[in-house]
Amino acid sequence: MEKEPKVKANIPLVSVLIRTCQRPEVLRAALDSVVSQTYPNIQVVIVEDGLNAAQEMIEKEYRGLPYIYKATGKRVGRCEVGNQALALAEGKYFNFLDDDDSLFPDHVQRLVNALEASGKKAAYGIAEERQVSTVSYKPHTTKIKRKFVRYRQPFHRLLLYTENYIPIQSMMFHRSLYEQFGGFDPKVVLLEDWDLWVRYSVHTDFLYVNRITSCYHTPYSRKEKRRRSKELKKSLVSLQQNFKDYQIMLPVEKIQREMRYVIREYKDKGAIRYLRIFFRLVILGER
Repeated sequence: MEKEPKVKANIPLVSVLIRTCQRPEVLRAALDSVVSQTYPNIQVVIVEDGLNAAQEMIEKEYRGLPYIYKATGKRVGRCEVGNQALALAEGKYFNFLDDDDSLFPDHVQRLVNALEASGKKAAYGIAEERQVSTVSYKPHTTKIKRKFVRYRQPFHRLLLYTENYIPIQSMMFHRSLYEQFGGFDPKVVLLEDWDLWVRYSVHTDFLYVNRITSCYHTPYSRKEKRRRSKELKKSLVSLQQNFKDYQIMLPVEKIQREMRYVIREYKDKGAIRYLRIFFRLVILGER
């Protein structure tokens, strides 16, 4: 049975869905970024993979924050944790936020405004990438070594089908997409958000909001980048298996328009693009 989304004085409820795993000191920064939002009607759904390590901190420090907290008790994996958060959420709109990422204060407000004005079912902003090095593990602290924007990409599904340019926390989507087309596929160990965006994009266009509204964190060290790249490549096998099953019907005119865009991007900016790819793969060891 589908849940009826909650509305407060004609202001849609937004459920921010946080996956976490035994690191309350990391989760704290993500929760602080939700507290700082200018949007007045937010519910936070926190699902912890395994034991309830963060429960005491949440109850003590975030009493004024409307939240649902659940610990799975045993480790179930990031996809199952995300799916449990989706099942608990009560909002009209959903927005994932992993525990080591942050939303800038206007993120929810801007995306809700864009969705309500356009009638679209999904919208995403620009995300800042912050490359960090670990200073200590107990407590877990990091230092930002580099900041930049990797993707300023308007929505073109043909590009999305070759590369995920929508970081998970930058996307907000209507609950009906989840109710109709499901959540994460547990067979996809990593890149599960890319699989979700591709599946949803088969049925709807995404709205691009040309503002930096969030940030995500990646490792700065070359060794960590290469390790992460190898893990992501392994996940591509199950991802490609899913892509075989997704079918899309589009007018030829729309396919033509998107193909022209792709060709123009690679033709006009090809040299710069290939230099960037070379730098990321060979110099930095990234995917």
